[in-house]
Amino acid sequence: MASKDGRIDLHIHSTASDGTLTPQEILAAAKDLELRAIAITDHDTVDGTLNALESGIPEGLEFVPGVEISADIPSPFPSGGSLHILGYFIDPQEPELERALKVLQDARADRNPKIIRKLQSLGMDVTLAEAEEISGGGQVGRPHIAQALVKKGFVNTTREAFDYYLAKDQAAYVGKYRLSAQRAVELILKSGGLPVCAHPFSLEFSPDVLFDFLSQLKDWGLPGLEVYYPQHNPDMVARYFEMAQKLDLLITGGSDYHGASKPDIQMGTGKGDLFVPLELYDRLLAYHKETEAQAGCFEIPPGKDLGLLEEALGYNFKTPELLLEAMCHSSYVNEHPDCTWTHNERLEFLGDAVLNLAVSDMLMSKYSENREGDLSRLRASLVNEGQLAEIARSLGIGQHLLLGKGEARGRGWDKNSILADSLEAVFGGIYSDSGYADAFKVIKNLIAPLIPEEVAVAAAQDYKTRLQEYAQSKLRITPSYELIREFGPDHEKTFVAQATVNKEFTSQGKGRSKKAAEQDAAREVLILLGQEDPS
Repeated sequence: MASKDGRIDLHIHSTASDGTLTPQEILAAAKDLELRAIAITDHDTVDGTLNALESGIPEGLEFVPGVEISADIPSPFPSGGSLHILGYFIDPQEPELERALKVLQDARADRNPKIIRKLQSLGMDVTLAEAEEISGGGQVGRPHIAQALVKKGFVNTTREAFDYYLAKDQAAYVGKYRLSAQRAVELILKSGGLPVCAHPFSLEFSPDVLFDFLSQLKDWGLPGLEVYYPQHNPDMVARYFEMAQKLDLLITGGSDYHGASKPDIQMGTGKGDLFVPLELYDRLLAYHKETEAQAGCFEIPPGKDLGLLEEALGYNFKTPELLLEAMCHSSYVNEHPDCTWTHNERLEFLGDAVLNLAVSDMLMSKYSENREGDLSRLRASLVNEGQLAEIARSLGIGQHLLLGKGEARGRGWDKNSILADSLEAVFGGIYSDSGYADAFKVIKNLIAPLIPEEVAVAAAQDYKTRLQEYAQSKLRITPSYELIREFGPDHEKTFVAQATVNKEFTSQGKGRSKKAAEQDAAREVLILLGQEDPS
């Protein structure tokens, strides 16, 4: 059956893991179905991807080298569900990825005999050899053991095998070793790939918890979410689509095709109503190419014109190596053991202390009558991670960073944590270069404009919180925010956001981050509502 124009499937399993078609059979089937792009994403192995590449990709079919890594749900998120991280455009022969997958495969091999022994203790005459025969030479997993149980007549279907014996909390279940979620994301990035959170429904999170969890994954460098999936009903698709847009995540989709072991799921169409459009592949590919191009910009020190950063700071280093060190993230040094300078963590430690002293100096001078607690809260609002990251963006620090490949591919040059730490390292570098007076001067130039005229005003600067409290108490409605557009180069983007209250009060704001743009938009709506002085 021919597909609609532009159908793709970016989630397919082969005999290399727990599918029933070989990689070559998958390629042939995809061609027959007129799919435009596919990804073979076997569990914890790249053998299916390698076999497909070695056999040759049919003309007219785009092939994405892939993998699906089982990962632990990190604390403090609830751990009742399961987490899988898809990796697209990976280098399947990247050594660190290969080593990590080998550990997972060995753990799986160690797990299988334990499952078999439990089944045998329940009176079922099934052997590991029978499961291995069913796997056809690929890695053996629970689906193959389930098929062996069906073949021997102990259950009627593989679903029944899982429900009665193999699923979590059932009689023959054995726990599985998984990588941490952060490690899975890092490995995919380091291999040149794009990590994507697979089938989010399986996490079993409430919408609010899922949003927070995806935010955490994005902070680690994950750029995508699998929105289109056979088990995602229309309401789920709409919810996940909205989350992806709010978090600026790429949208992907796939059938999770396994062949005969999941007969109700078909390649390309899932349960019959799945349609993943080609444009999602195009966006994924464009993002991958852009990220790879950007990654190269954060590797070679001779390409760094740190004079531009000195100009933005208003300070020229007597020892330029200190500024280079301040821009050097630990991921760069880890990947370049022959590097002749160190990373910026020691300068960051020093700069944090210098920054706090300088801001304390300014506050003590400006607010001579206020209590220590008030000054501490105000200082915290001025030197928090988000505030420092915004200052770093205004200086263009992101474009000057030295990052490892994985961190660069994860767009570390725009992560709040890295930007804030690097800015503190700059302050530490200035202090080391010429002492406290010059460091204080630079810090004052950057921080003083942010200090309110009165201590009480500091709390008023969170315009989104103020707008929400006003709208809910007076209008019984929650404000909504929408990203309208973004412009400028990746290292110096400007975002435009729109805030709306009850469809009657709408205004737009700008900022160097989406959060800053939303704050500005919220302030404009507060002005419309008469709750903020326009001056």
